[in-house]
Amino acid sequence: MDVDLFIKKMPSVIKELIGREAFENRRSVNQEAISLLEEALVARVGASGNKRKRIEAYLEGHADTNPAATPADPSVMPAPPTSLMS
Repeated sequence: MDVDLFIKKMPSVIKELIGREAFENRRSVNQEAISLLEEALVARVGASGNKRKRIEAYLEGHADTNPAATPADPSVMPAPPTSLMS
């Protein structure tokens, strides 16, 4: 279902830039604004998705190589090595 969206108090320079893009792409200002919003959202979701995947992969790799760094109960801190206690 399509819905209306009204943007209040848009800076005139932004509207002018969207208008120029609309003219170059043979779209209405409204169609161009929708296209720009779609492009921005796809880029943002894709970037955050890739970043999230990289972080998860790093954490999984780190947990595999250093199991002491990820205790089963996060509220329990591992005891320091005895060499540091003296």
